Amino acid sequence: MPNTRKNKATRANLIRQVKAGLAKYYGSTTLVLAGTSYKPAALQAFLQADVDANDASTAARANWLNTVKVSQSADSETDAVLRAVKAQVLAQHGDAPDAETVLVDFGYAPRKKPTTTVAEKTAALAQTKATREARGTLGPKAKAKIKGVVTPAVDAEPSQAVNTTPAPAAAPAPAPASSNSTSNGSPSASPSAVTTPQSHA
Repeated sequence: MPNTRKNKATRANLIRQVKAGLAKYYGSTTLVLAGTSYKPAALQAFLQADVDANDASTAARANWLNTVKVSQSADSETDAVLRAVKAQVLAQHGDAPDAETVLVDFGYAPRKKPTTTVAEKTAALAQTKATREARGTLGPKAKAKIKGVVTPAVDAEPSQAVNTTPAPAAAPAPAPASSNSTSNGSPSASPSAVTTPQSHA
């Protein structure tokens, strides 16, 4: 007997061929198969029942797949409306005094209220400060107070230090002596050139 673990369509076709062969070669013979005696008509009905069951299963699966597809499409469209309804309720009643009651009436979980105590907030601030100090990090205000300091460069050997003291200004040179000129523009004789006349006794 061929392997019957095949897809349903192939299996149904195989059974139909077997039925046709039985009708042709064993149409009037009672057969004992797998410990059971079958008359020709009973054997044909037995095999046809398997074909009918598989056909029904195939149809049911196709119907199920179509039903699932329709359901998924409906869910997708409905989800968009449900989100819009929730947004509307939160926008209109989210901050109202009766917000918790309204949300519960719609099946929404009430908003969680903060439960942080003053002591917990203080401890958290202290922890943040300690962490900042340990890491050496500063806030914007502390960073703004820090200014850079420029250190003047100093040579290793004093003899090579550059003298930045300005040199004293040089004294002005004396002006040359001016010579007396005569009315006609010729230079007068110098006093050393004047001879004193000798007196004769």
